[in-house]
Amino acid sequence: MISLLYSIPQWLRITLSLVYLTIVAFLSLLPPKDFPDIPLFPGADKVVHTCMYLGLTWLACWSMHAEVKRVWYYLIILFSISWGVVMEIFQYIMHMGRSFDLYDIAGNSLGTLIGVLIYILMAHFKKRIDIGRAVNQ
Repeated sequence: MISLLYSIPQWLRITLSLVYLTIVAFLSLLPPKDFPDIPLFPGADKVVHTCMYLGLTWLACWSMHAEVKRVWYYLIILFSISWGVVMEIFQYIMHMGRSFDLYDIAGNSLGTLIGVLIYILMAHFKKRIDIGRAVNQ
């Protein structure tokens, strides 16, 4: 499965990342009246923020082959956290029923860090698989 992910061309990886980034921006700026009213648990939106930014960061690492040049990890973390802050600022400025929330930024940042860690673990696992295959040949 991991080898399949790495076999996808980079242009397609980048395209998928940009589409996902657009979806995150759209969902972040959509007025709350446009969301279905589904009763969950208090703070459920923070879990959603964490998951959205986990996906965003993982896709960015995957798109840029971050395991090859580790500086990408730092740039992606910086970008993702900054993007989350900018989305919160836009929510505040737009006055469309959304508000600036430091806990949303914390959820976004946590998702960013988890996404990078998952990608690092996946890249490490792939490297070990590749070494194992080379030894067995």
